[in-house]
Formats: sequence, C-alpha cells, structure tokens
Amino acid sequence: MRFKAPTPFLSRPVRVCGIQYALRPVADFAAFATQVENYVDVGDDYDADVIVFPELLAVQLLSCLRPGFPPPEAMRELAERFTVDYEGLFLHLSRKYDRIIVAGTHPRFVDGKLQNVASTFVPGHGPVHQPKLHLTPTERNVWHFEPGQEIHIIDTDFGRMGVSICYDVQFPEVARIQAEQEVQLLVVPYLTDDRRGYSRVTTCARARAVENQIYVVTAGMVGSLPLITDLTAQYAQSGVYTPSDFPFPMDGIATEAAPNSEMVLVGDIDLAILDQTRARGSVLNHQDAARDGLHVTFDGRIHVHHLPWLKQTEGTGTAES
Repeated sequence: MRFKAPTPFLSRPVRVCGIQYALRPVADFAAFATQVENYVDVGDDYDADVIVFPELLAVQLLSCLRPGFPPPEAMRELAERFTVDYEGLFLHLSRKYDRIIVAGTHPRFVDGKLQNVASTFVPGHGPVHQPKLHLTPTERNVWHFEPGQEIHIIDTDFGRMGVSICYDVQFPEVARIQAEQEVQLLVVPYLTDDRRGYSRVTTCARARAVENQIYVVTAGMVGSLPLITDLTAQYAQSGVYTPSDFPFPMDGIATEAAPNSEMVLVGDIDLAILDQTRARGSVLNHQDAARDGLHVTFDGRIHVHHLPWLKQTEGTGTAES
C-alpha cells in the first residue's frame, strides 16, 4: 500500500507585537497620545499585524487630574472625561497605521455600570469592547468596578482572536469557551504590581495555550505613578506562548520580553501550525476536550464579530524572536 502524504495546511502567518508599556506621569491627553503613538509607530516599523497594549493603560491619565481623588472617584473621572478621546485616538491610529490594535483597557460606563473594558480596533470597523469578567479584590472593593457578562470573538481574515483581561486568564473555562468558538489567538492585557501577580498571569496564560492548542500573547505594564494608590509599582514580562509540541519551541515560549523593562516585543506565529497540531499532534487536547463530555456553559452572551481586514501597508523593519 502506497504511503499517502498528509493534506498540507496553508500557512496563515501573523506577526504580533506586545507593548511592555512604561507608566509615568504625563501633562495632558496630548502627551499620553504621543507616547501611545510612538509605540504604535514601532509596531508599524516591524510590520506587525496585531499590536497589544497592557491592562488599564488609561490610568496614566490620572496624572493629568488634580491630586486627591479617592480611587473609585478617580476611575469614574477617567471614564467620564477621557473615554471619547481615548476611543478616538485608537480609531485614528488603527486607520492611520492600518493595524489591529488591542488598546489595553479603559474604565467605561456600560449600561450605567463602571467596567474595566478592553477595546480592539480593526481598520475599517468600529471597536469591539470586551469587559473584564472576573474582578480582583482591588477592582471590586477599591475601584468599584462591576464585572461584565459578555464574551466577544473577533473573526478576521487570518482567523479568530479573543481577549482575556489579566485575572480572566486564570479561569480556564473562559479560554475553553473561546477555543470552542474557534479562537486561535488569545490576547491577554495585564497589570500586576509584583512578581507573584505576574507569575499567576503568565503561568495560566501558558497553561491556556497548552490546554486549547492556541497562541497566547501577553502585554504587561511597567513603571509607576508616584503617590497614586495601587499604581506605585508594576512588574511585567510580556510574552508569546505556544502549545508544547514538535512544531513549536520546546518550552512553549515563542519569545519573551526582558523583565520589568520598557520595550516592544515582536514575534511571528502561524495559525496553520495550530491546525496541523490539532489534527495530528503528539496529544490532541482540542479534539479530546470536545469529546470528554465536560462541556462548559456560559450564562452571559457570546458575540462573534466578522471583521474582515486586509492589510494594505508594508513595514520596513525586521523582527528577531
């Protein structure tokens, strides 16, 4: 019997860029916008398809406000004063640079509730707002956020991506639901103030990559806002994580940033390799999860956004990872 070669998988390359953003005081929104655009411009130079900013990127704007706001009032002030400008900035940058941008998170009022929301901007489309589903004690008791009840899936030309905000990635059911909706690229903006918090996020992000045979990209914050409660120190080591099988790096780490340093992380991934691994890998987590009978249900709403995007521009940089 003649050997039959396996069906080839068409390559679906994606270049991802994680911004390990440096938190520092700014004089006004214009200064914030300049710092943000500088990072987007670097991602553009490297011809990144997806650029990811950290969780609570908008807290840098607290340095523009008069001092003395109690923490919950400060978050509400950010939502009331800067949401329109924040969204306008990233709509403009996504169009100008022709990149998909995950704009970290920003406090937003949703149906009258203050939520921690990650917004994804795809050129030619309106933003997709993913609320944080699980809240830490600080978010719940100090900043007075309320949890979201929606999972948003973004269907692009290269494949499906989703967002899991910091603490959410520590709950495997969320990523399982996203993987069942055919997500292959999971983006995790995070904000942690010490190495323990970073370790929780990163360990769980790597586990989600293995469990679901997906890529996971994390982007964390460094730096500080002096004398602003809960924002006086941050710790991050952003990364691009893969399943653990032969087509991938042995340790499941495609690339990582230097710890706790301001920098931009760039890595190349190929979603077709996930298809190959899911079909005939050493282990078949994705297939077996569908067969094991332990199906996950979600009481909230799942939204799939079909947002075709065909990149028009070409960058001039090269990436090493």
